[in-house]
Amino acid sequence: MERALTLHPAADRPGRLEFSGSPEAELFSREVAESLAGILRENLIPQRTPDGYPPGFVRASVPPRPWWDTMWTRDAGTFLRELVGWGYFEHAALVARCLIESVAQNTQGFCAFPEKLYPGKPEAGEEIDGTAAIVIGLVHLWRHLPPTHPFRATLRDFLHRPSSPVRYLQHQARVQGLIAGTGEFGPGCSVDGYYCSCVQNNLAMLALLAAAEMEAAAGEPALASDYRTTARGLSEKMLATMLYPDGSWMWGVRPEDHRPDPGILDEPVNRGTGLHNGVASMYADVLGLDPVGAGWPLAGPCWKTFERLLSAPLRREQFERHGFWPQWDPPFRGGLSSGPSYGEGYALQTMLLYDRLDLADRSLRWLARATFEATPQPFNALHRTSPYHFYERTYSPDAPGRVEFEEGCGALNLVNVTEPLKIARLMLGVDLAADGEVRLFPRLPACISRITARQWPLRDGQTVVTADIDLVRQPGGALDVSVRALGQERISQLSLRYRLGDGTIAQTHHDLTELKVTLG
Repeated sequence: MERALTLHPAADRPGRLEFSGSPEAELFSREVAESLAGILRENLIPQRTPDGYPPGFVRASVPPRPWWDTMWTRDAGTFLRELVGWGYFEHAALVARCLIESVAQNTQGFCAFPEKLYPGKPEAGEEIDGTAAIVIGLVHLWRHLPPTHPFRATLRDFLHRPSSPVRYLQHQARVQGLIAGTGEFGPGCSVDGYYCSCVQNNLAMLALLAAAEMEAAAGEPALASDYRTTARGLSEKMLATMLYPDGSWMWGVRPEDHRPDPGILDEPVNRGTGLHNGVASMYADVLGLDPVGAGWPLAGPCWKTFERLLSAPLRREQFERHGFWPQWDPPFRGGLSSGPSYGEGYALQTMLLYDRLDLADRSLRWLARATFEATPQPFNALHRTSPYHFYERTYSPDAPGRVEFEEGCGALNLVNVTEPLKIARLMLGVDLAADGEVRLFPRLPACISRITARQWPLRDGQTVVTADIDLVRQPGGALDVSVRALGQERISQLSLRYRLGDGTIAQTHHDLTELKVTLG
């Protein structure tokens, strides 16, 4: 019998992360810890409320900020990903159950998620990025739950059934060639209609690949192969239709003829937006931590896109002066607004994955300071219960008098916490998507000389091992690595990767309870 809709936090195996080496490193440590605790306390509904909120419902924002009474599907998918990555498996199961019970079938007979969900109102929609992000999070949860966990079968059934959101993505890809979606990552924020964007199609491709791994592990090799074929088709179609002459991503193409629509591309929210970096940053959600080393076909366009965005005059000026990464080019919000999700968050993740630690150091220092200091916010413009809470809208120090300040969704807006949580995981370097071994690929910008992880969950085959990890960078750049499995657990295979100078140091160790080694 499946367990009831009740949170069992004692069954969680959450890890803890600490960064040190500079004031910004220590700030970022506390910001990550307090923001995650704030989301679990303020946004997540642990049990059914008298006004009808089901357990596992995750508010997009803290009341009374905008959208406080909704659960945005893309945001919930990223939260599910982070809950698994940080070891909150029971919390993740609660959120997953709520999502499964909150989606309706569309007119085609598939479970497809809308942009946002309201409590007690199951709906269907065409928010491709929300649907794909949730699929990825559900697959991660399925992979990390013990085979005997009663909720694992529910996950498998939802993702495998004929009406599953995975089959919906496959159906849309087969019918349309590229998938058209709505919302911020479709035609653009506050833009109506359908569009085939590079970010949505890439995320759909990743969701299909994640589902393929699940199906292969569950004994369905033919279906796994089918999903991989569809994913490869999306990737090839993106490369054939969505590139500018310089090899960087355009926002997307029309669904009817796969040609660009100048009206969509020239929208201020789409032209020169940092959301383009979502293609690069989302690689880590499914395919690992080394897009270049793995020979990912989309790696080149992703970096070309990053370089194009960074070369925009105002963005380059702001980044070189402050470490501030504007989310948009002017005229939208004057080009002096950003945030730790789609602006600074995606950019910093891209810097890490592409080993531009010089840029990542500058960006991380800015994000840590801007979060704590909340400057140049007017004194009463940001309402939060802790100065360590991430918030939606950051502004350049040059913004006063040039743009109108808005709090927006404010502190503890869900996705503006989940993306910094991912940044923290990327620096630690535990590959959430690794299969058959534990993979550790740490990246330490200059402001961080030590990373300490306690009781960190490591998926090792069919089990999850908890371990203490210490990473200490020596003055010359070599990295001291210490990994110790806790209790009576053992790590069957641990692969280490570390970039030093122009080379990569790689080691593999087998059947260990403790390892101490210097890379470099």
